[in-house]
Amino acid sequence: MPLPAVLLIFRFMSLNCIEEPIFTTTICTGQATLSLPALYSALMRDDVEDMPAVRPHQRQALHAFLVQVGALALLEGTTTDPSLDASVWTHLLRALTYKFTHDEPWSLIVEDLSKPGFLQPPIPEGTVAPLREREQTPDSLDILVTSKNHDVKAQRMAIATPEHWFYALLTLQTTQGYLGAGNYGISRMNGGYASRPFVGLAPSNRLGARVRRDINRLLQARREVLDENSGFAAVNGIGLVWLEPWDGVSAIAPKQLDPFYVEVCRRVRLIRENARIVALRGRSQAARIAFPKNTNGVTGDPWTPVDQRETIAKVLTVDGGGFHYKRVADLLDPQQYKAALLQQWRQADGTLDHSLVLTATAREQGGTDGFHERRIVVPTSALPFLGTRAHALASLVKERIQDAATIRARVLLTALYVLFQRAPDELKFPHAACETKAAPFLAAFDRGVDRNFFDALFDELAAPDGTAKRTARRQWIYTLKELAVLQLEAAKGATPRSGIRRYQAEGAAEDAIEFGFRKHFSMEMTHD
Repeated sequence: MPLPAVLLIFRFMSLNCIEEPIFTTTICTGQATLSLPALYSALMRDDVEDMPAVRPHQRQALHAFLVQVGALALLEGTTTDPSLDASVWTHLLRALTYKFTHDEPWSLIVEDLSKPGFLQPPIPEGTVAPLREREQTPDSLDILVTSKNHDVKAQRMAIATPEHWFYALLTLQTTQGYLGAGNYGISRMNGGYASRPFVGLAPSNRLGARVRRDINRLLQARREVLDENSGFAAVNGIGLVWLEPWDGVSAIAPKQLDPFYVEVCRRVRLIRENARIVALRGRSQAARIAFPKNTNGVTGDPWTPVDQRETIAKVLTVDGGGFHYKRVADLLDPQQYKAALLQQWRQADGTLDHSLVLTATAREQGGTDGFHERRIVVPTSALPFLGTRAHALASLVKERIQDAATIRARVLLTALYVLFQRAPDELKFPHAACETKAAPFLAAFDRGVDRNFFDALFDELAAPDGTAKRTARRQWIYTLKELAVLQLEAAKGATPRSGIRRYQAEGAAEDAIEFGFRKHFSMEMTHD
């Protein structure tokens, strides 16, 4: 059977990202396929509308790569202006890898094993024999664990382009964790079964605006990053880790690294086989970068908040719960988490609305626990609260979380108990059966709070004076009450209500909502 035309061209391509257009983009004038330097130039002009070949869980890995490499290139080229055309970006990227005259570090396939390929360290043994595992498709190389064919099917990408391999290799090498003996993960996470979270501000929903803003922030904050992470090399550090030979035994010390380093965690080599790309990968006896065990992922990653709630700091780990409002609220509290560098707003970012973007692929032993992404629009008036006024924001957030907790546990739950126990003379607390029945309605209430929390919070922050702020707070409390009433109504409709006490129980539950609300919020409702 003849090979598809899209595969036949691989036979003649070096797959050099510097020279060859492999990145599919939608730009303002239509569809375009760009080389890496041309992609940088288009992003800096903010011309890129979309990159349709990037899968959702790969977007942040690509963004981080473009920002880190872009910052390293600009530093190497002794310029801090990212507004450059493709020819200048070509020069800057090649300057990062000047020892390799044929762009080997930017080529997906390099036959000379003594030289690096893109995100593929040189192999000192001179043979691919140690790389015993074969992956026929990019999605089988990627970080998603799909062996059970749940959610995302395994090995679907039978006809894949170099672009697909680029993204899969990038996601593997910069976000993967521990997957058993010999399969070590990246340094920028808290333990092998954790995840690399990404939290940052975006000046708009456009790809280029965010890349440019983050590159500029890294360049401006380089001295700050070095001061806070003194173990890195201030000059001549390793920025592109894949340039260094790796035998699977040796490790790189942190003091050898540039603080903006782009790492690799697996021994991988892409080869051409019957005009197709195949990935060979092998195990290693040690992690590629030898951070002390008690580092807990605190490596100066500019997108990762640091948990400061315990004696030993550790980076944020996201579980299957994702970025619910309580977790986001914790991340905004400087007493609990040190904000990621690119999560913080500075005056130089401008005063237009931004979005707080939170992304992570949650991991668990032997698998993944979902891809999680949340975007929270932050209006202009609230931007200082993600910078110098973070403590004031944290205080307000705590008050609102307490409001929601009071309505949930002391108003809604009590009303549900009254309904389920059919308005007894004396409620039985706790009651296992009632707890089980109440659980889905409490969860739905939490989801309602989550949907409204940040919009309502920013309304209060934007209020011009004390009276307006109190009005915004009252509106929030009434919103919580409405959510509780909504769930009580849902419980009525979902609960068998035969018997003579049906109407009495429903009326008593409604009264419980009103009584609990007045009891716990009378001061807020009457204070002017």
